[in-house]
Amino acid sequence: MQRTISLTAAAAVLALVAALSIAGTAAQTGNAPRIDSDDIGGVVTSSKGPEAGVWVIAETTDLPTKFAKVVVTDDRGRYVVPDLPKANYSIWVRGYGLVDSPKVTSAPGRIVNLSAVVAPNPRAAAEYYPANYWYALLTVPDKSEFPGTGPKGNGISEAMRSQAMWINSVKTSTCTPCHQMGNKATRELPQNLGKFGSSVEAWDHRLRSGIDGGAGMYANTNRFGRERVLQFFANWTDRIAGGEYPQEAPPRPQRIERNFVISIWDWADDRRYFHDAAASDKRNPLVNPHGPVFGVEENASDFMSILDPMQHKATQVTIPVLDEKLQPAPSKIGVASPYWGEEIYWRSRVIAHSNVMDHKGRLWNTSRTRPPAANPAFCKEGSSHPSAKHVPLNTSGRQYTVWDPKAQKFTIVDTCFGTFHLNLAHDANNTIWSGEGGVVGWVNINQLDATGDAERSQGWAPLILDTNGNGRQDAWVEPDQPVDPTKDKRIDISFYGIAASPADGAIWGNQNAFPGAAVRVVPGPNPPYTTLAEIYEVPYGQVPGHVYNPRGMDVDANGVFWTVLASGHYASFDRRKCKGPLNGPKATGKHCPEGWSFYPVPGPNFKGTPESAAADSNYYNWVDKYDTLGTGRNVPIATGNLSDSLLILRDGTWVVLRVPYPMGFFVKQLDGRIDDPRGGWKGRGLWTTSANRTPWHLEGGKGTRPKAFKFQLRPDPLAH
Repeated sequence: MQRTISLTAAAAVLALVAALSIAGTAAQTGNAPRIDSDDIGGVVTSSKGPEAGVWVIAETTDLPTKFAKVVVTDDRGRYVVPDLPKANYSIWVRGYGLVDSPKVTSAPGRIVNLSAVVAPNPRAAAEYYPANYWYALLTVPDKSEFPGTGPKGNGISEAMRSQAMWINSVKTSTCTPCHQMGNKATRELPQNLGKFGSSVEAWDHRLRSGIDGGAGMYANTNRFGRERVLQFFANWTDRIAGGEYPQEAPPRPQRIERNFVISIWDWADDRRYFHDAAASDKRNPLVNPHGPVFGVEENASDFMSILDPMQHKATQVTIPVLDEKLQPAPSKIGVASPYWGEEIYWRSRVIAHSNVMDHKGRLWNTSRTRPPAANPAFCKEGSSHPSAKHVPLNTSGRQYTVWDPKAQKFTIVDTCFGTFHLNLAHDANNTIWSGEGGVVGWVNINQLDATGDAERSQGWAPLILDTNGNGRQDAWVEPDQPVDPTKDKRIDISFYGIAASPADGAIWGNQNAFPGAAVRVVPGPNPPYTTLAEIYEVPYGQVPGHVYNPRGMDVDANGVFWTVLASGHYASFDRRKCKGPLNGPKATGKHCPEGWSFYPVPGPNFKGTPESAAADSNYYNWVDKYDTLGTGRNVPIATGNLSDSLLILRDGTWVVLRVPYPMGFFVKQLDGRIDDPRGGWKGRGLWTTSANRTPWHLEGGKGTRPKAFKFQLRPDPLAH
């Protein structure tokens, strides 16, 4: 899939002539920046003069894996791409208001002045805008059409009770958790999709295409009302095909945004779907300095990928299973994919989801190692295990596999509770937490290391609200039963995200539902018998504006819970702000709206006056507690999954760290690492992977490989 705007041969010649002219002018004026032998630098100028706040991209295929670096020009159009490994590089300019410049070949140690090409018209310029600018062109059904009246009425499902629920579904809960919407691959209908009588028919076919078709995308149309949502998307692509484009241009990088350096590596083949990458211990970013980065693939294979950024080399190891008869998750083609035809390209048995690194540099992966119903006997009713006596478990979807880079081997930790997202506690036991199915589960890593006994090193607890208000866990009523002021109440929530508070040791998770909630768990001195939970709903309808539906979450150094919302907000919940009692019969979710704060994310919103703040979709978030990026300690960072960006909330102001190449940056988890605490900006960085279920939607199309990214913040745009 071609993303750039093609230049005519004549225009290309003129651009090259202009580049030579500019090179001579820059040399005569002495405007070129100072560089070292491993840098490439120069000046970017267009027909309008020096181009400030545009990106210079240097890419090579001379290394063991494809590698690129991206920097931004300063206010005089100057740039420095620092610390490049020895190779030949293709270098070009990209920026808002421009089309890509002709690529120039050069090598480190040279001044390379570049000629930027001004876009011939606004429509051509818009081809480089992030997906959210195009997704904002969607015409959302009017608020008056909700609740839906079904197929015999307005075609909107009766389950859609509000416009906010519709927007939530076209963003975080249905359409954008796995890939971008609004990028070129989705805002246009593929030419090889087939011939149809209407765009509605084309969308009907499209959503049944490929492995994720019939059982996934197409089935989800029932959430909206199938015919109505097909018309909804057909109208969007018809208008774009007819010439509509975003009228608002994204701002170019400003101030500190010009200081970022982005390094990019290929690290798997073009069928791989990476969910997470880990570079260090989230509690101590000094672990694994200069070491490899590890990524897990959810659907496509049983591999864990390993990137050695020092050698620019990517390798893979196979994640093991307990049951060798375990079969890959069923994959069935709905109708032929316009990219892959009838090929079954996802064949994973382990379906690994997330990973974190522990204090010894080992990788803990949530992965399936056996059938879900094959829980060990100690998990089930009749067992003497303390947690099983309290709440027996018969199934678990994923367990843990642990990779030891020093020993170069995996071990398997069979858990009774299902694992999904996971995180380590700031405690003496190095406890790792995860869980789903209405329980929160833990493994005491120190005990496991000392004894090798997975049964005795793990436990799990139900989520019990102290609704009788006596401060301890008592007999409870079940989730479908009303509150009894003489008893406690169990809530049935599977945490989407999970994190441990460094402030007080509490475990936080979130409910990924409408309107969603933050859940706080205090294990107590004798879990699971002393474990209590608190729940705080996102105050949809309780506060001004429309706020709803969390996805990812993290906890900062002060114990404040942070989450991204489908409504287009970054939100925090500070329990210390609650004015009323935090337990008792009324403490069931709606009792502390004052604890919440909301920050609309940048970028355009949908047309009209929608019940949302922005069209961008934000999958996950992370708090940089240790200043691994260089923007400060305890800085919250949200993922801009439709805006090709990381969104940094610094002192209440947004810093947008945009990834201009390849378009389609789609990130989930983040991880910071400090390689050298005395090394200045070069000694630290933020790591992630573009976690897209459809890497063939990235700029470059089929054949484009998943990427690993490192972000660094220089003191200025010319630091080298």
